[in-house]
Amino acid sequence: MNRFNYIGMLAYVALSMSSCDDSFDVSSKADGVLAVSQEGFNTLQSYNVGEKYTADLWIQQGGLKSTASVVSFSVDKALLDSMNIADGTSYELLPADCYQLTKSSVDIPANERLLKGELTYDPAKIQELSGYDHLKYVLPLRATSSGMPFVSGRSVVLLGFKVSEPIVTIMNAGVEEINLAEVKELPVQIGVPFTNKWEISCRLESRQSVIDAYNTAHGTYFSMLPSDAYAAPETPILHSGVNQVTATYKLKDDVLPGNYMLPVQIAEVTSDATIRADKDVYAAYSIIKEGDKLSKTDWKIVSFTTEEASGEGSNNGHAKHLIGGNVETFWHSRWQGGSDPLPYEIIIDMNHRVKIAQIELLPRGRGSNNPIKVVRFEASEDGTNWESIGQFGFTNQDAALKYYVKSSTARYIKLVIPDGVGNGTVAAIRELDVRGTVVN
Repeated sequence: MNRFNYIGMLAYVALSMSSCDDSFDVSSKADGVLAVSQEGFNTLQSYNVGEKYTADLWIQQGGLKSTASVVSFSVDKALLDSMNIADGTSYELLPADCYQLTKSSVDIPANERLLKGELTYDPAKIQELSGYDHLKYVLPLRATSSGMPFVSGRSVVLLGFKVSEPIVTIMNAGVEEINLAEVKELPVQIGVPFTNKWEISCRLESRQSVIDAYNTAHGTYFSMLPSDAYAAPETPILHSGVNQVTATYKLKDDVLPGNYMLPVQIAEVTSDATIRADKDVYAAYSIIKEGDKLSKTDWKIVSFTTEEASGEGSNNGHAKHLIGGNVETFWHSRWQGGSDPLPYEIIIDMNHRVKIAQIELLPRGRGSNNPIKVVRFEASEDGTNWESIGQFGFTNQDAALKYYVKSSTARYIKLVIPDGVGNGTVAAIRELDVRGTVVN
């Protein structure tokens, strides 16, 4: 049997005197009084694990002159009717066969400050009537005393019942950014929100679809962390009596530069009990490893759609100046004698297959007229078949812009100044650099 305090927490520690309701301050009263600790409407969360639950109904006593009393809890449907009318709700009275007031009468000695009644209820029966995660039924209880009186408004409690399907879930769900220089272990916490009395084995998996959805939602270009970049944990098992276990992925030291994510979900659960894997949540780690800036000495421009042939001087403004290594020169779109229509494209042959990690652009900056708003990068192994590896915003600043593109292996890079996204026909960039690793 699972025991719960009636305010709906999953594993409520027995209340001490300090945990009494702060609003129940009767220390200056001569006569003793009583109060229900958490009056009003409270929701009991339970899980359909084939066992009954027990809720504690706490009573506080205060005052200077306390006398022995007997408190009795009873169902008062009028309380539920009044609440439904006042709040515009339509809760129904919990059927009698779904619960039992196992301790409806509580003897309260004069010297005791905190005691409790007890309620036992059956989540399986409630679920059959209301379904999962639907609060349909309420049990309205009124406390009466044969001795000391109750404080006005502090003698009733209405308990709502919500039953959920038993699940195994990721407890540290979300995305966490990892600094490889400081972190080598990626913990995934797996647990159940109920008292576990079974052996629960969990098979974990990493899905590309999770990364795709994250990239779409956040405008990022993370790739799946390669499986050879980490050591996966053994199959995590929640043994009987254990509610949480940690599965740890250990990063290796030779992770190649790139922009990665490792999402972990529970794919399957094996247990003697009927317990579902929570497949809607995941723990993910984003891992960015900066690459070294590659030499451009043997790079060349394959093609371009625009350059300024003479307006910026005889040794400036050309497409080749985008990779010339001289920050005092720059590529500029054609302006003398008219401009070329967007989109603009420049294709670069890096003369090697490169594992691309990041791309940097150094704008012309320095107060120049350079209204580029958006840039796009594409990569290709053969110079014919292209893959988009990222579209990003552009700011005409003096410092380099670093772009965390989709990690890919390619020989050719295409810089695109696209049309239809706010770009003008005036464009200038001092340098393009690639960070990554030469493959061959």
